[in-house]
Amino acid sequence: MIECKTLKHVVASAAEAETGGLFLNGQTAVIIRIILEALNHKQPPTPLKTDNSTSSGVANSHIRIKRAKSLDMRFN
Repeated sequence: MIECKTLKHVVASAAEAETGGLFLNGQTAVIIRIILEALNHKQPPTPLKTDNSTSSGVANSHIRIKRAKSLDMRFN
């Protein structure tokens, strides 16, 4: 399932936009997982894919964010 929507906030970089997209897709996935588990359909871990290596590194804690306070406040 791929969700296509516009971010509400103005972001400073492409990596911040990609990370915001990952965050919104993760929120949607959590809702779907909760519903399926309530119906006794056990779910394996949900993979999230991105084509941006920076946002992937931020999401997997391989890259530390130094100056993106807005990123921390909105998507953490």
